[in-house]
Amino acid sequence: MVETPVPLRLEIDSNKIAWLIFDTPDSRVNLLDSGLMRSLNRRLAELESRIATGYPIAVVLWSGKPGTFIAGADVDEIAEIEDAEDGRAKSAEGQRIFRRLERLGVPKIAAIDGVCLGGGTELALACDWRVASDSPSTRIGLPEVRLGLIPGFGGSVRLPRLIGIQRALTMILTGRSLSATTAHRYGLVDQVVPREGFRAAIATVALDAVLGQVERLQPGLSTRDRLLEGTGLGRRFLFRGARKRVLAATEGRYPAPLAAIDVIRETMDLRIDEALAIEAKALGQVATTHVSRNLVRLFRLGRAARKALAPEIAAQAGAIERVAVLGAGVMGGGIAELAAANDISVILKDIEQDALDVGLRHASELLRKAGKRGIIAPAEVGLKFALVHGTLTYEKFDEVDVVVEAVVERLPVKQQVLREVEKVLPPRAVFATNTSSLSVTELARAAARPENVVGLHFFNPVHRMPLVEIIRTESSSEAALATAFGLAERLGKTAVLVADRPGFLVNRLLAAYLNEAGYLLADGADVAGIDRALKEFGMPMGPCRLLDEIGFDIAGHVAKEMTRAFGDRMRPSPALDTLTHLGRLGKKNGRGFYTYSGREERVDREVSRAFASRRRGVKTAEIVDRCLLILVNEAMYALSEGVVARAGDVDLAMVLGTGFPPYRGGPLAWAEALGVRSVRDRLRELSDLRGERFSPAPALDRVADAGGSLTAA
Repeated sequence: MVETPVPLRLEIDSNKIAWLIFDTPDSRVNLLDSGLMRSLNRRLAELESRIATGYPIAVVLWSGKPGTFIAGADVDEIAEIEDAEDGRAKSAEGQRIFRRLERLGVPKIAAIDGVCLGGGTELALACDWRVASDSPSTRIGLPEVRLGLIPGFGGSVRLPRLIGIQRALTMILTGRSLSATTAHRYGLVDQVVPREGFRAAIATVALDAVLGQVERLQPGLSTRDRLLEGTGLGRRFLFRGARKRVLAATEGRYPAPLAAIDVIRETMDLRIDEALAIEAKALGQVATTHVSRNLVRLFRLGRAARKALAPEIAAQAGAIERVAVLGAGVMGGGIAELAAANDISVILKDIEQDALDVGLRHASELLRKAGKRGIIAPAEVGLKFALVHGTLTYEKFDEVDVVVEAVVERLPVKQQVLREVEKVLPPRAVFATNTSSLSVTELARAAARPENVVGLHFFNPVHRMPLVEIIRTESSSEAALATAFGLAERLGKTAVLVADRPGFLVNRLLAAYLNEAGYLLADGADVAGIDRALKEFGMPMGPCRLLDEIGFDIAGHVAKEMTRAFGDRMRPSPALDTLTHLGRLGKKNGRGFYTYSGREERVDREVSRAFASRRRGVKTAEIVDRCLLILVNEAMYALSEGVVARAGDVDLAMVLGTGFPPYRGGPLAWAEALGVRSVRDRLRELSDLRGERFSPAPALDRVADAGGSLTAA
């Protein structure tokens, strides 16, 4: 008879140590879902009975998943929280089970080897001792704030009591995870032991704990910090400062960080059960906000994007040991750095030594900055850069698995490069073009092996922007697509599969948005007012400032391509021509909408004069409606054409690729919150007032007439 796998096993060894082994069936990681929590509750009841008889003498929490302790709670179950009371009750139930663990009358040791996040960290906090392996994959954190939540299984209460208020605030408010070494320095981890022989080391710690021979590292606080954290006045100063910093960073748009501060402030001196009740109530309140709902949805969309390919297609991905990057500009150097930072050997090629030197310096500088910020260990910066090999020839290209082409944005040049490199590549090697606007299908027609050609569109700056668009041509093979997705995952990017249409997805929608800023200028709005309106909405920068970053020459080229493809609704506004004729290219020549000669950026006087004759007041609401509703409308055109498979791909791509405010959930989620019929009616009104480019897309009309959902499209 085959034994049914269970998510949590209990084994007691010859030393009378109980090993609670978390090992969720059919999953790469352990998640604290309701089934695992019920199993934990049953095992704790069993342990209570056994301990009453004299053994086990200690309990170890152990993971059966290599490289992972517990990766957090089940986000799908978080999405199902019905209301604040339901959230409070679920939090309280998790707290009750962890308190049951905490009250076991023997030493409890959390053995952390690999990823320990969210509920996993909260579970470890309920133990007496936390021992971590020195594996680079060991990361410990509380990332709940990134989902619009607070730690709700006791983490908001226990962490500041263990490591101090300031360090707890840093962990909880940023959501960043710590290495084993940093966690040890914080006092979150009691010991760091070698990965090799980890189980034996844990057994020794358990026996020492029974004998009272394990020393606890006290967090090293300065005299100033002890005064701040140990006095009422000092704490008021700390919490006031934390609140001020959060408001400055979020402008109050994200409730969870503020709620976390309040919970820690209110509970520090309370008995733990009283404190946990306050935490549970706060969790219920933040879990049902629109912000949390949107952030949870985006998280799930990102997870779904990583599984966009069917398993049988994903299995065809080729191994990626060496990558080549053609073109050593800013983009090429950034891609090379990204590959090296993720331990992939990379060849960076250009046709000129000066250009190659610039690309290599850019890659080196990015790696150095990553070392300074702690993204990679400072000692590894040199080792990573040693993975980047600059060249002016195709030497060793016969060992390359993927070529990423990032040369000048002209089709004949790219086709020539493709023909050249294909002659020296292995037959299976994938050619991925980083084009932002050219037809990948047209490019592939120059290939001897068109099935190996795909688009792999990175966003600038490469090391920061989390999105890549993967473009499938008419002839791209499943193996090539799977390899491109595999490379994106290795590079830590979220990939969205996009059809080969002009502008793909993000640049197409962005073109409509930026073009409307030009029409607003022509209608009398001012540069500062346009940018202020969109920044207040939550965009990382206004459209005029973004056009300066892109460059007027590039924006003008894209606008012409969009008009050629989509007709009058994408016809360029005259504003860019006006500025280009004034010799302005944007930030690249220091002359755009803004001046860049000093530390202060301000609207250039010549620009103000160029549009002064048309100046009239345009209300903030009109600016937002015109720029963003035209973007939403274009998204519905793109969806109806099959540019992406789901509405969720639009929202995910625009958040990750343009910085559309995550708390709003993406453009379609934002439009749905306004009301689909209201959006359609406002577009009709704008069409009457401002032109046919605002005419509602047929797909939007259909959803509005049916009373349907934009996000379910």
